[in-house]
Amino acid sequence: MKGGRYRWVLTVVRIALCAGAIAFLVYTVNWHDHVCLNDAERTEVRLLEQRDDRFVIKRDEQRQEIGLDQVARLPDGTPEIRYGIPGVIRRAAGLLALAAILIFIPVPLLQSIRLVWMLAVQDVRLSYWNSIKLSYAGNFFNFALPGMVGGDLIKAYYITRFTHQKTEAVTTVFLDRAVGLFGLVLLAGTMIIIAWNPREFGQLALGLVLLIGGLAVGAVFVFSKRLRHALHLVELAERLPLSEQILRIGRATVAMRRHKALVAASLANTIVLQFTVMVSAFVMARALAMDGTFVQYLIYVPVGFLIAAIPINPPQAVGVLEFAYVQFFASIGANTGSQALALALGIRVIQLVWAIPGVLVPLLGAHLPSAAELKELEAAAEQTAESLEEARPPTPATEPAPTRK
Repeated sequence: MKGGRYRWVLTVVRIALCAGAIAFLVYTVNWHDHVCLNDAERTEVRLLEQRDDRFVIKRDEQRQEIGLDQVARLPDGTPEIRYGIPGVIRRAAGLLALAAILIFIPVPLLQSIRLVWMLAVQDVRLSYWNSIKLSYAGNFFNFALPGMVGGDLIKAYYITRFTHQKTEAVTTVFLDRAVGLFGLVLLAGTMIIIAWNPREFGQLALGLVLLIGGLAVGAVFVFSKRLRHALHLVELAERLPLSEQILRIGRATVAMRRHKALVAASLANTIVLQFTVMVSAFVMARALAMDGTFVQYLIYVPVGFLIAAIPINPPQAVGVLEFAYVQFFASIGANTGSQALALALGIRVIQLVWAIPGVLVPLLGAHLPSAAELKELEAAAEQTAESLEEARPPTPATEPAPTRK
């Protein structure tokens, strides 16, 4: 009953966040092109059409045509026009937008490599080819079908088809996501330190410090055996419902301390992966004629992703991510809210383009293990069962156990 009530409250919160963010965007972002008139008030009117040095505007519900001399000028001498979403997209540089999409190519491949390494920490073996397929399938359910089934959950389900260590495999998928989020924090935090400006980044820095502090405390529990024993965490877990599963999740997490090299390699992979994503987003911003330095994008784009990762957000943080980017990028240079919203949508398009191939995985059944892989898994399961049976201490019985010869 409590679980159902919690899910109901969470659903209401998600809907409220999504509705509030979308309402903000509707009322603050220009959805039509506007031009500033060359009068004392610099009146802003809707621009219907531009013909060389003639402008067709809508003023007082009337369609009018004015000349260039009636339009206000920017410092560089160009007409002061504030483009809405259609205008921003229409004026986007197509080749740069295509380059932003192509730059994203290595991202799913790097995700696949990291997943193999993270699974290896749990002694779960997955080929790189199968990892690539599962990564694309997970991205498809994340970005192409938001709100139906989570991509991480689908990926975890498929991985359990390749191993008998199901709890460890599922745990690893979510640890893999945690490593990815930590990479975002590390990248954004490093850039804030490099380009330190308390007026611009002070609040973001405080939020990241609190987040890093929480992650550091979690890391201490993971890597400090002495602390776990001092707090009797194992004994506490044994008293909880589903204690065996909780202990296996704990052991899977703690296993990271025995494979520091693989964990460090996964984190380095994450930094390269996230940096590639940021370069792609920066090129897309340039395609939309947006201002701002590369360092600013290395800070604001990952912070936007971190905000989108908050669990109470609606699926794929619809509306919330756009709201965050409007807040961040509309304050940089001459960027408008329309450009910032177009950037958020552009980033979603990039992710969607490279998620669509994942539909082939469930459609073609490529996620299922081959017959040879099934035999190998069955053999491994039998070997593990035999090892556990041999290691099990003898139990009292009415008749003495036969002695092996």
